Amino acid sequence: MQNTITTKAMAEGALLAVITAILALLGAFIPLANFLTFLVVAVPIIIVIVRNNLSTGIISSIVAAFLVGILAGPIVAVFFYLQFMLMALVYGHLFKNRYGSGKILVAGTFIAALSTILIIVITMFIGQVGLEQQKQALFETVDRTIKIYEDYGMMKQFEEKGINKEQLRTMLTDMIKLFIRVLPALLVIGSVFTAVTHFIMARMALKRLGHEIPKFPPFSEWHLPWYTIWGLILGWASYLLGDIYNREVWQILGQNIMIAYGMILFVLGLSVVAFYIRKYKLSRVNRLLILLLAVIMFQVFVISTILIGMFDLVMDHRKLNKRQKAS
Repeated sequence: MQNTITTKAMAEGALLAVITAILALLGAFIPLANFLTFLVVAVPIIIVIVRNNLSTGIISSIVAAFLVGILAGPIVAVFFYLQFMLMALVYGHLFKNRYGSGKILVAGTFIAALSTILIIVITMFIGQVGLEQQKQALFETVDRTIKIYEDYGMMKQFEEKGINKEQLRTMLTDMIKLFIRVLPALLVIGSVFTAVTHFIMARMALKRLGHEIPKFPPFSEWHLPWYTIWGLILGWASYLLGDIYNREVWQILGQNIMIAYGMILFVLGLSVVAFYIRKYKLSRVNRLLILLLAVIMFQVFVISTILIGMFDLVMDHRKLNKRQKAS
């Protein structure tokens, strides 16, 4: 009976499919609306599934993609479905079946990463462009960038700092090489951001509509189990072994793991800072002073926050894991 699609469900699904298509098209054709639609475009389909069932959500998502395809083209429709509708279907199913916040976010991150990879593969397939060609295209931007600097007289500023054209070319090339090496970590970080933002927006919408939603701790209580640190240890070991045995693949793998973990530990560190600000009830003036120091000493702040996050992950200084076990 759960998968039976009633007339009421179909009508509601059709309406929310149209709203989803409108949001997607606004994001596609109005640049300023792009970020806003990115946050909310999956929410209507999630609502359809929670209020009805997964079958209605699947049909509604296909209708929304069809409408997008009519006005923006089939390629845009396919990318739209992969980027937003797959996550909407997964989130809708998990919210409806009352899964925990952690499981929902893990599933959302996986789907976001998978969608990104599929979009990249399809783009390369359509354009008949291989990985080597993509890398070559990136390196070709170096000469174009230098030419732009020369045309606008910006090379003089570099030369005043003792950087000639060849040195600048080497710097830009090294930056591109670094970007290519850490691209997997950037994709993971982007997937986590996508999963979290969609989760928060869906949760807010469902709560406003009166649906039961999974508990989600305040930012000051975000934490991970201590054994999560083993991933960072393995990443560091992979990088060291790659350096010792001259295995570039191991080095790249270790580097990407450490970058991804660095972002996670930074967020955990911020959570610890928020915990103590809340615990000691710091005034607004003191909070502004902390923010000002963080901006002025940004590099020190980032490194310190990562170390704070690592310390809390291992030692459970806030006793959140113990409290969770006790409850």
